[in-house]
Parts: sequence; structure tokens; C-alpha cells
Amino acid sequence: TRASPKAPTLFTMAALLNVAARITVAPQASVRTVRKASARGAFLGRVVSLKASVAAPRSAKRNVAVRAADSSTEDLNKKLKEVTSTVSEKWEETDDKPAVVTLLVYGLIGLVAANGVLKSIDGLPLIPDLLELVGIGFSGFYIYQNLLFKPDRAALKDSISKSVDKIL
Repeated sequence: TRASPKAPTLFTMAALLNVAARITVAPQASVRTVRKASARGAFLGRVVSLKASVAAPRSAKRNVAVRAADSSTEDLNKKLKEVTSTVSEKWEETDDKPAVVTLLVYGLIGLVAANGVLKSIDGLPLIPDLLELVGIGFSGFYIYQNLLFKPDRAALKDSISKSVDKIL
């Protein structure tokens, strides 16, 4: 039996009832609609029988409260105050503040430009995959050269500590 185009079908009436049930049912309960007929039958305009069921409220299933530990919050606040004081001390020691601000602005512009270039390269076909393979190959080479054997790891550690000592 085919319904006329202007007459509401069982499917549209069930959808309206579903919306009405969501409004009138308890605020935390949800209504699920289960289809018994195939999607092809509903697509071709056939009458589809539906069954609605009210699900249990989600809050009844599980009530979990997550709280940060007081010690970790205090450590984080202490570290934030330390970093803020260090940055403010370095800013006060700086003689050429306009040059520092200019360098920061140029650095930000450079990051935005690099982001644009990378987005445009990412849109090209095959190039992102090729670059990924190059990255995987380089990572494997770096691991083989510097991290795989114990003497190489020690040499890398010495090189890093010498560089850090030069900088600081």
C-alpha cells in the first residue's frame, strides 16, 4: 500500500512522536527508535514499522568526579610563579626592548608563513606521503647512527651536554 505524497507516512509520524517524546520524557532519558524494515524499503516510499523505547538515564549508569590532587596543583602554581618571575627578571635586564619585540613579531610572522607553506604542500598529491617516507627513513638512520649501540649513545649524551654547557 502506497501512501499519497501529501498524507503523512508512518515514518514521519514516528519521527514527530520521537521528538515529542524527547520533549516530554524526563530530561535525562533518551528515546531510541529501532527500525524493523530495511532502509531500502523506507527509501522507496514504503511504509516502515518503527518501535520506540526509552533508554535509562546516562547519569544513573555512572557518576564519576575527577579532582586534581592538591599537591600537583600547588606544584603547578609554584612552577608558574617561578617561570613568570624569571621572564619578568629577564625582561627588566634587557637593554634593547624594541629589538626583542621586533624579533618576536618576526618570529610569529615566520611561523604563520611556514604554516601556510606546509598547508599548501599538504594539499598537493603524493608529496605529503613522500615527505612522510623521508621522515621515517631519516628517523631510522638517526636511531641507527646515535641510539642503537651503547658507545654511540654515550657519544651523543656527551655532545648534548657540551652543547648545553656552551649555551648556559
